[in-house]
Amino acid sequence: MLDRNKFVILMSGLCELYKQVPSDFIFETYYELLKSYEISHIEKAINILLRTYKYNTLPKPAEILQYLEDGPSDKALSAWLQVLEAIRIGGYYRSIEFADKAIHHCVDSLGGWMWLCSQLKEDMPFIEKRFLDLYRIFSRREPKSHPPLIGFFEAKNREKGYDYPAPIKIGYEQKKLIHKT
Repeated sequence: MLDRNKFVILMSGLCELYKQVPSDFIFETYYELLKSYEISHIEKAINILLRTYKYNTLPKPAEILQYLEDGPSDKALSAWLQVLEAIRIGGYYRSIEFADKAIHHCVDSLGGWMWLCSQLKEDMPFIEKRFLDLYRIFSRREPKSHPPLIGFFEAKNREKGYDYPAPIKIGYEQKKLIHKT
């Protein structure tokens, strides 16, 4: 439960910063919308918000909530970092399966896994921007399933009827193996 006294101190400072007269309505409205979060998380979200906030008005509760709930920009960047990791680990040759199925849809929309892995390094900032835009769209739709992204080995081996390696899984929680002796 959110500590009301610490929250009032935080909101009073925020009101002072934005030259907003603190009122019971402001405190109660913000408190009701943010009460399920820890004060440390709210403080962190407000600190991040203050670094990027462009307006001279008190940030709205929805803006604070966006940062608390790992806003779309953070999630999109995290997804892109997973893609870069998958390129490093499996590259063009291996099939990849992401836990976050929105990534699959983004990569397919860009041109597919093998296409993405074969792009020049100097083109990656442009591809990243497109990926981030696509991710914001696809993540709102919450895709439930998507087949793995096919790498060269799987594509060629399927063509010839051969076995192929299982996809590399990215973003799945790793289960700890317990060995008994």
